Amino acid sequence: MGDVHGQFYDFIKVIDDDTGGPLESTKYIFLGDYVDRGCFSIEVLGLILAIKIKFKNTVFMLRGNH
Repeated sequence: MGDVHGQFYDFIKVIDDDTGGPLESTKYIFLGDYVDRGCFSIEVLGLILAIKIKFKNTVFMLRGNH
């Protein structure tokens, strides 16, 4: 998943829909660009970090350009 750009509610919807499978058993790769443009950059970053801490073996984070 990439280019979230601080769009917290859109990000929540994708995670809640379980579109790609449950976080505990499906590998998720976050492709960067978590912040910028949207109004909820810190919330997006905080949630992604919390998800990474809880599901450290199935969640991976890459650095984007911002």
